[in-house]
Amino acid sequence: MPTPIFGTSSTGQFSCATDTHHTLRDLRTKRKGQPVFVLGHVLARKGQEGTFEVFNDRLAIVKFSDGGAIGYDPLELLLPTDIDDKGTAYFEIRPCRQCEQLFPLTAEECEAAEEPTSCPECRCA
Repeated sequence: MPTPIFGTSSTGQFSCATDTHHTLRDLRTKRKGQPVFVLGHVLARKGQEGTFEVFNDRLAIVKFSDGGAIGYDPLELLLPTDIDDKGTAYFEIRPCRQCEQLFPLTAEECEAAEEPTSCPECRCA
């Protein structure tokens, strides 16, 4: 199954959650402007959406709509479920019933008759 990619010529290609790509860390190519959902360590920013800017000392710098920027482990940055033709990212984030970690649904999982109740890691265990 090909990875869905979206974007414009000024920002490059953006990725959405797939069966094998759930976090920014999973992406081979990380594009500036990639929409992400922050799980991270800064409580004031947890659960917010931002955009990936650049790597700095193994941290992914995320910029927020208010101009703030913070470094995160790429594992703390979830990919969007879908990006519409206008470039708006949509995040469908669910808690795993087994390990309680948050995970993004893929577009296919959103459209399925039944959404998964466990994260991909618990489903594979």
